[in-house]
Amino acid sequence: MLTYPAAFLLSMVVALSVTPLLTRLAHARRWYDDPVGGRKIHSRPIPRVGGVAVVTAFFAPLFGLAIYTNRISGLFYADSWMFCALCLGATAIVMLGLYDDLHGATAKLKLSVQVLVAVGMWWSGFRIELLGNPFGEAFELGALSLPFTLVWVVGVVNALNLIDGLDGLASGTALFASIVLFGVAFVDNLVLLCVLMACLQGALVGFLFFNFNPAKIFLGDSGSMFLGFILATASLWTQVKAATAVALVIPVIALGLPILDTTLSFVRRLARGQSPFRADAEHVHHRLMALGLSHRDAVVTLYTVCGIFALGALALLDSDLTRRTIVLSSVAAVVFLLVRRVGVTRIPGVVHKPTGMSGATRDLIRIGARRVRGANDVDMAWRATVEVLSELGCDEIQLTWSEPLNDAKERREQVLMWRRRDRGMWRLRDAMLPKDRRGSLDLKEGEDHFGELCVLRPDRGNRSLEAEVGLELIRDAVIDFWVQHLQRGGTQDNRVLTLPRAPQVTAELKSV
Repeated sequence: MLTYPAAFLLSMVVALSVTPLLTRLAHARRWYDDPVGGRKIHSRPIPRVGGVAVVTAFFAPLFGLAIYTNRISGLFYADSWMFCALCLGATAIVMLGLYDDLHGATAKLKLSVQVLVAVGMWWSGFRIELLGNPFGEAFELGALSLPFTLVWVVGVVNALNLIDGLDGLASGTALFASIVLFGVAFVDNLVLLCVLMACLQGALVGFLFFNFNPAKIFLGDSGSMFLGFILATASLWTQVKAATAVALVIPVIALGLPILDTTLSFVRRLARGQSPFRADAEHVHHRLMALGLSHRDAVVTLYTVCGIFALGALALLDSDLTRRTIVLSSVAAVVFLLVRRVGVTRIPGVVHKPTGMSGATRDLIRIGARRVRGANDVDMAWRATVEVLSELGCDEIQLTWSEPLNDAKERREQVLMWRRRDRGMWRLRDAMLPKDRRGSLDLKEGEDHFGELCVLRPDRGNRSLEAEVGLELIRDAVIDFWVQHLQRGGTQDNRVLTLPRAPQVTAELKSV
């Protein structure tokens, strides 16, 4: 039993040791993922060969166990054919990913190598021969075993690769899935698979110290495809060895987030008449950031979704059909809410688009919130705030905040105001103004109160819930900017500002 924590700790220590060395080497060789293109989230060049550290940390305990003669090493030699196939397949996938990271590989080349590796794994004994049924007998595939195996291996490899769009997202997703596979292997007393998953978990935990936002190094294709390959083949190995009737259903649910995101991406592109392999910026993590979530908040949100999927998958180990039905219904509800609220499909004519905010406006909010947070001074933050809120239909905007003076005992209040020129006189502070047209949001972070954001909404019969959410997200971005602004020492600005936008847009900056 001590082998599992020992394997976890050793792989984690190796990851913690190798990753910084690899980061320095990548900086020296300029192995960067440059922030070029609309799909990139990061704003500075970051090394992208972190997968090498994960691979090294994963295999280090395994090779140590293979050399040291004990009961675990006996299991390696008993299943030497499948273990060697796993090592060779992983090596091929990692080499493909490294080539793509350093030189770039076409989708055709990547798919061809992945299919060849999947065929080799099927020939080595990693096969889907039964489809588990949570409510009855499993289905035998027969001649369909090869195509099902190919779809599973290639699909999971690419699913982890596609979900790798935010700092720590693919690593965290794989960590949750590996915990589920460890649970399945532990229940069925599959010692070797438990060791494999313990090594993978240790490697991921050690790597996440450097990969979580703000990331110092990325997995790269070598890392994300390696994680997908290990999880896919471990799932097949579990099905071959396990007595659990739902052995393959469990990893499908455990990998629910990347599988769902990849499936919806392919359906979305095919419905638009595009190649299913064409990259876009509409994955689930892109949509969360389009709603205005920060980088870290989006990752934590998706971690929560992965945790729900993982708990649902582990609950299927219970043989009670009623509880299994409840679990699967809960997972289906999570999937429905994710698709409905986040809007990851966005297929014209297939899925009804929610009223209120268009996709272009959501993108504007995402970009505007990022500009507000990253502003260097008050002017830049105010310009970005006005641009977004004016697009949301606000007729007037007033931002009131206070900052400490040099001695920190007194505070100075600043009032920034904007209105459309064609709206006549100022109405925001009109006592007769209906409450549903006036919006007021406190700028508060913990116990600190920075000021207030007030807006005048257009005179319409109903208000858009999404516009309300957009206003909240911009408020959060303003708070984040102001915290950073105070940390930089504040500013003593006192000027009149005119925004160079559309002719009807002006702004005033006043000090009182």
